[in-house]
This record gives sequence, C-alpha cells and structure tokens, in this order.
Amino acid sequence: MKILNATILAKVKYATLFAISYLDRKGNAKRWHLVSRGDQPKCITGERRRPDAAIIVPYHRNMDKLVVIKEFRIPVGDYLYGFPAGLLDPNETVAKAAGRELREETGLDLVRVYRHSPALFSSAGITDETIAMVFAEVEGTPTARHNADSEEIEICLMDRQEIRALLNRTEIVFSARAWLAMDAFAQQGKAYLIGD
Repeated sequence: MKILNATILAKVKYATLFAISYLDRKGNAKRWHLVSRGDQPKCITGERRRPDAAIIVPYHRNMDKLVVIKEFRIPVGDYLYGFPAGLLDPNETVAKAAGRELREETGLDLVRVYRHSPALFSSAGITDETIAMVFAEVEGTPTARHNADSEEIEICLMDRQEIRALLNRTEIVFSARAWLAMDAFAQQGKAYLIGD
C-alpha cells in the first residue's frame, strides 16, 4: 500500500474533504475519500501525535460522581450521551484545552488531570481526526450558562449505579468512547479514571 497524493474536494470552517490517490497491495491505482481537520490529511503529513480534540472524562471529587453530558448533535439528529469535548487551539496543550472545554460546556473547573491518552483516531474509515481522552478531577457547580447558542447541553452527575442503569437503556444514543468509559467506571469506579 502506498499513498500518492491528496486532492481537496471541498473545504468548510472545521473540515476538509479529500480524495486520496493510493496504490493497493497489488499496485492498482485507487481512490479513497476522507474528512480531515487539517489543511493536509495526516496520511500525507505523517503527523499523528498531536490530537485534534480533547474528550474529558470528568470525575467530580466532592460528589463522587462522573460528569456526563446529554447534548443535541446535528449529525445524529438526536441527543447523545457523552462527555465534554472540543478542538485544541493552535499551540494549546491537551490539559489546557480540556480545562477550557470543561468550563465552557459544564461550568466546572479542572482540578487535575489524572492521565490522558495519546492521540487516538476517532473513526479511521472516514476521517483522520484524532482525539485525546483526558481523565480528570473536577469541582464546582455545574451550569450551562457558558454554552454557545449552537450548543444544547444538559449536565448530569451520575454515580456508578446511575451509570449502570443508563447503559442498560436501549433507547439512549451514546458516543462509542463515552459508552466504554462509562461502562469501565460502572465496573471499577474512580480506580478506572486514575489508572490504578
């Protein structure tokens, strides 16, 4: 397999659609279409270490609960249960972006980052977008007053039992990453978040 080049097909504010020309394993010329957050796709630049976005898995230390958000997501056409998340600004660290997005979406303050993942591909069949999962301790009183007009977010503080009950509801729409993190929290509690 060999990547040859990338051609821009369409560009909007936060995404670019590319046609990727490549050779398959038998040397046949092929095309693949992908969406990228960057000006060039990662398969051309080779940059795979800096994530495009941070997803915060927030643990409210005073309440001993996970902070889950229920947010209307346009691509899904429904409310999605997940975690606060957002794009990293240029030259912004993962921890700084996590604190900023957490504050904007929940009104909560980041106390400390327990750990975070390396850059992880979010859906490699269609996009080269990468995210970092940030496991963090937070404090404060939740509020949606900092939400942008384009955001409709309900903030839910949930203990392990409430998370288990939520995960068993088949009518609920989840982010895949959030479902996995919630399931691990329901099984292991805070130990999962801090990496013990």
